[in-house]
Amino acid sequence: MRRARIQKFQTRMRQLQKELRAKETAEQLAADRTKIIERLDALTADDSASKDIDFFRSDVGGGDEAKETHRTLSTAEMLAEKKPQEWLFPNLLTKNEPAVIVGPSKTLKSSLAVDLCAALATGGKFLGEFAAEKVFRVGFVGADNKQSQLTDLAVRWSAARKENPTLDNLQWFMAVEEPATPEHLESLREWIEKFQLEVVVIDPLRLGSTNKRKQAEAIQTLVKTISKAGATPILCVQTRKEMKPGKLDASILAGSLDFAQQWLLVNRREAFESGSGQHKLWLSIGGYAGQGGEWGVDIDEGKLTDDGGRRWNVTLREATEIEAAAKQAKEDVKFEKLESQLRRVLLDAGENGLCKYNIRSNSGMSGSKFGPTWDRMMTAGKIVEMPKEPHSTLKRYTLPPENEKNETERSSRSRRVRCADHEPAQQA
Repeated sequence: MRRARIQKFQTRMRQLQKELRAKETAEQLAADRTKIIERLDALTADDSASKDIDFFRSDVGGGDEAKETHRTLSTAEMLAEKKPQEWLFPNLLTKNEPAVIVGPSKTLKSSLAVDLCAALATGGKFLGEFAAEKVFRVGFVGADNKQSQLTDLAVRWSAARKENPTLDNLQWFMAVEEPATPEHLESLREWIEKFQLEVVVIDPLRLGSTNKRKQAEAIQTLVKTISKAGATPILCVQTRKEMKPGKLDASILAGSLDFAQQWLLVNRREAFESGSGQHKLWLSIGGYAGQGGEWGVDIDEGKLTDDGGRRWNVTLREATEIEAAAKQAKEDVKFEKLESQLRRVLLDAGENGLCKYNIRSNSGMSGSKFGPTWDRMMTAGKIVEMPKEPHSTLKRYTLPPENEKNETERSSRSRRVRCADHEPAQQA
């Protein structure tokens, strides 16, 4: 009986608590509703008051606030407004459209950016291949702590040109803070307008926020500021993670870089050998104007110990040429192993040689491997036909005399090494 009363009391308490929470929620909702209504009333009043201001601004050619929400054009009007395409480098980079140079860390993005700026500022060639449309006024925004590195790059670029062009049309902006801060943007705009720059390259693009949305907003504001000042913005951006050697594709631009209307994607073709000064890169380009292509970029920077110090020698190669060479090298390695098998079979046969059937049988190769390998070796003279024996219809084959001698010496050395490996240590 007592337990039943306790349970009834507990049930009643839970019901009262539930009703109390519901009442508090209702009161909070009512208060929030009141605040929302007051805010809407205030906004409505502000909008009605600003209509006359916006109208006045549009009459006198006002600012961004007076922008139209859309325009309506006929097809004929759209075609009439079409402007001829202007280029920085024909079929590579267009003028007045934002671009990016993207790649993992340590893929020479800064070096390529200096090469690009120097070519534009002199009317020269980017990577020794792509000629600038004309001489442009160019600005390079770099990190203040990278000044010595950039100076070295500019000197090496000039030294690599036989005509030794000056870089008077290239201005440098050594930034201490990230370029997207409001105070930096104003200084950047004034600098662009002061020198009437036509192209501005920012390397590296540094952003303080790690929030993706804020990063995208900061980049768009930066691009807009440069474009409004009359220059073509080109941003150097590092990928978030390291990547294996290989080509990059435009999918890497998804997200905060989708504003880019043209791009240069750079990555290593082969891992860098420390101290060699030799770099092998992939360069892929693309853009909304229809440009596109892939090249291998071989860069020889030399070493500090070389006569004359480091240098800047660039060779551009067609992607198809590199891929064909890589495929051929792979084929050569494969056939070298197969040829070695046939040489061992003929070496074991000695001076009597073997017929083709027995050579294949002793090699253990399938027909699909034996046939091409046999043809290659016969064509190259690595297998020769022996003189026919009397009363024999079978053709016998052997190694050329010099080849056989070399193989015998290699085999003998190999056996001696193996024997030495297993000889017991002599007693002292």
